[in-house]
Amino acid sequence: MGIYIKAGIILLGALALCYSLLPSAGLKYLWKQKSRQRARGGSADRRLYLTFDDGPSRAYTGELLCLLKQYQIKASFFVVAEFAGKNPDLIEWMEEEGHLVGIHSVQHKNALFRGRRFICADLRESVETLEKMGLNIRYYRPPWGHLNLWTLFYIRNQKLKLILWDVMANDWSARETAKSIKEKLLRRVFPGAVVCLHDGRGAAGAPERTIEALKESIPLLLEQGYSFERMDAYEC
Repeated sequence: MGIYIKAGIILLGALALCYSLLPSAGLKYLWKQKSRQRARGGSADRRLYLTFDDGPSRAYTGELLCLLKQYQIKASFFVVAEFAGKNPDLIEWMEEEGHLVGIHSVQHKNALFRGRRFICADLRESVETLEKMGLNIRYYRPPWGHLNLWTLFYIRNQKLKLILWDVMANDWSARETAKSIKEKLLRRVFPGAVVCLHDGRGAAGAPERTIEALKESIPLLLEQGYSFERMDAYEC
């Protein structure tokens, strides 16, 4: 009996590896490899792609939009559909300011080991929620970057583009300060980098620290010759 249990465990592990762990890790690896090639081959092209996850937030997104407008920066927002449905005015504001809006699931649930029904319903409801607000949704970022084979199938089925990232500053964490977030951003960015930050969720007050970090880091990055683009200007 012990042999069968061990065999079952090995089989389940192999299935999990092929179904979700390998696709998630593999796509992140390929994304990073392409980013490194872009950085090596186009150092003169000092574009950055600011992206924000987990919003919109009634407490923070408006302040962030005002900051981006101050510097005439266009960014990309990967919104949680449930939050978007509760804050349609913030989505409209993003659109009016010329930002790109993509989806980031319905309730920010981890899709790593979810099945076909969940993946299909989550993507469909996310797209439909935003389309009812008049948006044409073409970009998707999975929570935590976790996905599986069904995710890849339904992304293709719904003609969505998968967007990951190159740079994070752990800005969701209670351990980070505005200063540490700024320092990580300045140290980690490179030409062509996709920067992932957050305008919602996270530890208490985390998005406010992110905004404070951007107030100092954006002028410094502009001085270094960087410009900012939306993800639809990114060559995936």
